[in-house]
Amino acid sequence: MNPTTPTAPGKASGPATPASPVSRDDLEARRRLEAALLARRRPPAPAPPTPPAPAGPAGPAAASGETRFRASLAQEGMWESLRGGFGSTPPLLLGALRLRGPLDVPALDAAWQDVVDRHDQLRGTLHRTGDRLDLVIAPALRLPVTVTALDHADYDRFTREQVDRPVDLAEGPLARLHLLRLADDDHLAFLLMHHIIGDGRSVEVLVRDLSACYLARTTGTPAALPGLPVRYGDHAAHHRARMTGPRGAEVARYWRERLDGAEPAVLPTDRRPESEPGSPLGGFLEKELPADVFDALRELARRARTTFHTLGLVAFQTLLARESGQRDISVRVPVSYRDGTEVRDLIADFSNDVVARTDLSGNPAFGELIAQVHERSARDFAHHDLPAHLLEDHLPVPGLLDRLFHVQFTAERDLEAPVRFAGLTLEQEMPADPYVSRPLSLRLRHDDRHARVLVTYALDRFSPERIARLADTYTELIREMAAHPEHPALG
Repeated sequence: MNPTTPTAPGKASGPATPASPVSRDDLEARRRLEAALLARRRPPAPAPPTPPAPAGPAGPAAASGETRFRASLAQEGMWESLRGGFGSTPPLLLGALRLRGPLDVPALDAAWQDVVDRHDQLRGTLHRTGDRLDLVIAPALRLPVTVTALDHADYDRFTREQVDRPVDLAEGPLARLHLLRLADDDHLAFLLMHHIIGDGRSVEVLVRDLSACYLARTTGTPAALPGLPVRYGDHAAHHRARMTGPRGAEVARYWRERLDGAEPAVLPTDRRPESEPGSPLGGFLEKELPADVFDALRELARRARTTFHTLGLVAFQTLLARESGQRDISVRVPVSYRDGTEVRDLIADFSNDVVARTDLSGNPAFGELIAQVHERSARDFAHHDLPAHLLEDHLPVPGLLDRLFHVQFTAERDLEAPVRFAGLTLEQEMPADPYVSRPLSLRLRHDDRHARVLVTYALDRFSPERIARLADTYTELIREMAAHPEHPALG
């Protein structure tokens, strides 16, 4: 599952935090363990004909034995943005996995409950008392998988219905797992999670834990999962102390100087003027990088001692500069502040945003531009931990971040995972997200063998034909940059 993440303007993004690669040694060990366990696997139980009913109310706020933490700074910022009117773009993470083969539906339901029991945030709701927002964790919450028979042609309609369904932060649940039965041996596992409790890495953790618990349930063995050394509430308190102290002031000073005089990137739209209010309806394009372009990009990264993120960002900012004539280009870049190994396996929102601002005046060569962006990005990412809603108060121009965040770039490593698991054939099948929260977002997803360009765009600002041309131009620009780093970036 790869998340898609509609987010509030100026707020942290989830589907956008970089994926953490899984080593081949880990995958091989997992395959050996699975093979040994599957030899003991019991036959699948029959699927229930109708969705099971929850045992008790979904909202855990009134449950006895609940635990209360003060909500994180990021959660407070998202709460306020929702209260202020989020429009019709809900801050949700979506993901889906196609499961072909003999699926044990009761075992999947039990495995999902194991994951809910393991992770605080999946049992959480948010409650405000006076000026304080609390994260309330229920000691137990029955959260069944809903099973729905569906024709694959109705998948987009189902997605739209689920995204449009309101999520009550005080009542919950804040995550749902749906199983869509396309045929007896063909299912879609569809995940929806509110961004206030998760990010892109959270979806990876959830899929990993669900897989381990499903294998355990079908083989009668304990799930092979690492322990969770900290609770999110404890981390949130530590982060709050840092950001309300000298470190927060240091980060604010950095961005006040970094963004002095910054202007929003001029977008190469072919529809409605930017000054008019827009619609949240969006479109999506995915384009595979040609093999020779990917190989050249990988070789350039090696020679320049930099990352695909830097190279993809240079190409995107150069594209915007060439199309618009603008030379000072600012782009929103989602980052993660999972800075310690103790929080790596938590389901929670550790995402934030920085502004990647690049000066293309003087028409530098690609090689010079790569060095500039590489160095600047290192500084920016070292000052990533102050939430945007708190940073806004330190900037001289009201609403500056909101305007700079209207265009986004992300480079992510695709999660390597076995294509077969517990007798099932697995395939990612992304839901078609009907909404966008900004006019233009470009993602460069890659592994060791190939890369894809994914463009999400506002339908009232760009035609599909215009986006297709931009994606083609982006690909050719990467080809030119990789083959001729000595060429002037702006031609």
